[in-house]
Amino acid sequence: MIGSQAAYARHAGISKQAVNKMVKQGKIPLTPDGQVDFAEADHARQQNGDPARRMAEAPAAASPPEYDEDDLAPERAAPETGGLSFSKARTAREAYQAKMAQLDYERQLGQWLPKREIEDAMVASGRKIRQGLDGVIGWADELDAAARNGGSEAVRALLKEKVRGLESMVVESLNLLADDET
Repeated sequence: MIGSQAAYARHAGISKQAVNKMVKQGKIPLTPDGQVDFAEADHARQQNGDPARRMAEAPAAASPPEYDEDDLAPERAAPETGGLSFSKARTAREAYQAKMAQLDYERQLGQWLPKREIEDAMVASGRKIRQGLDGVIGWADELDAAARNGGSEAVRALLKEKVRGLESMVVESLNLLADDET
């Protein structure tokens, strides 16, 4: 269909001034007699228009499209676009911002702790456990005395007592670690 700029404005649902401006900018071509070919003008507006406005004018979908990481990778985007499409880039940005907001919310609730605090608590717990294990060497004299006085049964009883003490110390150390995290 071919018509005047005013007729095209009515067809496209935009103002006559907007059509005139796009003609002057060379975004909408005119026929040799100064008329507008509606199909060519629609195509030109599609190619030259603002992607954000096209998205706003488009009917809303029932649910937003989902993209996997491969769709968002610039090297896998369509070669003619030179990278991510506007909508995919915007989707990626929105997903990132939502994830960051979620992490910030969880941090405010106390569900996240600074990495440094956790590392420090683990080191302190590890040192306490290591000190307890280093004390095993000191058991030699007690084990020797138990072996001389009570035989192997006395050694087993002493080892059982000492190992239970080590287990209690490890549990206590790990409980302190858990208490430091909360």
